[in-house]
Amino acid sequence: MLYILNWFFTSNSYGQSLSKVMIVFAVLFPSISNAEGTISLNELLQLSYKNNPGVQEKHYEWSAEHSLIASQATLDNPMVGVSELNRGLKTQYGTISQKIKFPTKYIYQAKAQQSKADSFRSRLNEKKFEVRQQVITLYYAIYSAQKVIQLTKANIESVNEFARVAEKKYSAGKSPQGDSMKAHFELTQLELNLIRLKQEEQALQDQLKSVVNSPSLKNIEISQLELSPPKFFKEKIQGDNSKLLNQLKENSPVLRAENYKLKETEYKSTLAKWEFAPDFQIQYQQRISGEPIDSNILTIGVTIPLWFWKTGYEASAASAKKMAQEYKVKDTKLKLIADIKDLKGRVSTGVKTLEIYQTSLIPQAQGSYNSSRSAYQADKTSFLDLLDSERSLYRIKTDYYQSLRQYVSALCILERELGFSVSNLDSVSEVKNEK
Repeated sequence: MLYILNWFFTSNSYGQSLSKVMIVFAVLFPSISNAEGTISLNELLQLSYKNNPGVQEKHYEWSAEHSLIASQATLDNPMVGVSELNRGLKTQYGTISQKIKFPTKYIYQAKAQQSKADSFRSRLNEKKFEVRQQVITLYYAIYSAQKVIQLTKANIESVNEFARVAEKKYSAGKSPQGDSMKAHFELTQLELNLIRLKQEEQALQDQLKSVVNSPSLKNIEISQLELSPPKFFKEKIQGDNSKLLNQLKENSPVLRAENYKLKETEYKSTLAKWEFAPDFQIQYQQRISGEPIDSNILTIGVTIPLWFWKTGYEASAASAKKMAQEYKVKDTKLKLIADIKDLKGRVSTGVKTLEIYQTSLIPQAQGSYNSSRSAYQADKTSFLDLLDSERSLYRIKTDYYQSLRQYVSALCILERELGFSVSNLDSVSEVKNEK
């Protein structure tokens, strides 16, 4: 340590001093985040947005549709060629022709494609929210599983201690042999539970790796943390249906995607009616060889909607698609409002449930267990009562972590449906970053 400090203070320049500051801090205060198996929830989310195949698929789908916008407002390629006129003397012409649609058609084609691209962008955001939900839910599921494994191991140690005490009491003639047998039976049950819990925890680790899709990701170890239940800010959700619907129109990626698709069908329906308007064909011919010397030809053609029923049927089909999408938007709104009210109720119930566990059930079960343990050691209660209190405490603590998993899952699904955060979980700003 003295050698490091002496080396630091003997630097001759500001740049050297700054470099040495970094090295000293790296030596004295190594980063905890570099430890094997430790990674923050935010880092997991960043990796998943970057690497998840589903997110990448939606990103490139949106990118493809966005790239087509300009093409829908652009003329078709012109045609060039050579024509020959034979009137005794051959005359050759260089020909160039260009088809031009009625200008309004280009406008509506581009608007329809823009709406389609916006719909795909919302689908990308929807996928990011889905991945966010999966990562956060799995993170808390792994945390809960590892905590339950810790509880099980602690219980195994406690029951081992019970077994030793029971054997001593049996040897002293203070308890029946059955107490020792009951302790060993309980121990076997806990060891079987531990095997099952470890397998379930590994399955959760594998699921997380598949979602994040990072080859460098190892099994995360977060049992040393004490994760408090995420806070739920229910006041952010408007209670009135009309206000809630306005929030959903602004934020919900599901509803936004359907609304953009509705705009696309509206533009296409209008475009189909404009198909009755004429298109133009412009052609210019310039003499290349032959007579007369100053010969050139300009031709302007206009389409005539002679087969008008074809265009009429296409307009009717486009109008029907627009009506179908309008009903789909209405159906999506009704389902979203119903789901959000249900999820809000489940999350609120989860908050109350976890509070009851923390303030009442766990302290009571812990107190009962401590009393039974002291009483058994003092020969004031039976071994069966001790086991019952131990089982009750174990069950209540494991139920707490199961309730935590369910609460976080419901909360994340709620935020996915809403399209914005109503908790103190990681920010959703990255979710809405289409770039």
